Amino acid sequence: MFNIKTIVEMKALIVYNSQKGTTKKYAEKIGRYIETFDGNAIVKSISETTPQDIKSCDLLLLGTWTNGRFLFGQKPDKAWIDFANKLPRLEGKETVLFTTYNILTGSMFRNMKKQLEPKGYKILSCMKSRDGKMDYYSFVALKFALNYHTHSGIRVIQRTEEEVLEAVPAF
Repeated sequence: MFNIKTIVEMKALIVYNSQKGTTKKYAEKIGRYIETFDGNAIVKSISETTPQDIKSCDLLLLGTWTNGRFLFGQKPDKAWIDFANKLPRLEGKETVLFTTYNILTGSMFRNMKKQLEPKGYKILSCMKSRDGKMDYYSFVALKFALNYHTHSGIRVIQRTEEEVLEAVPAF
């Protein structure tokens, strides 16, 4: 066991586009997880998000629902693509992509990356959920992105083991 847990506090912005509420629910769960361990998480819809919001965050999480039902036909919907086209060019902006889906995600992340990588966004990981809940793979992908900041000079805070264990969210 350990006595002190080092945690990186950062400002995370979680931007979502939701059709039926599942993606919003997933974004909110991601936000609660980040706040539990790593500081500030702001959850906003694409219609509420400004270019200044994007520029000022340490970690950007962008999500939408999966449009399309065929194995290779999945893509973000038009509203998300329009939003992505208006994003500012930001070299090295650390970004996590997430989506919700009914059947498969197929080429969804590849199509999301096509919108962001030419603008300099650095995709750290991708997360998906069928029902808006965090599963093991979502936690691993998110933990990887959060741990990426451990060595990047963002303000570090200390918590005891008991504080960390009390704060762990239920699956």
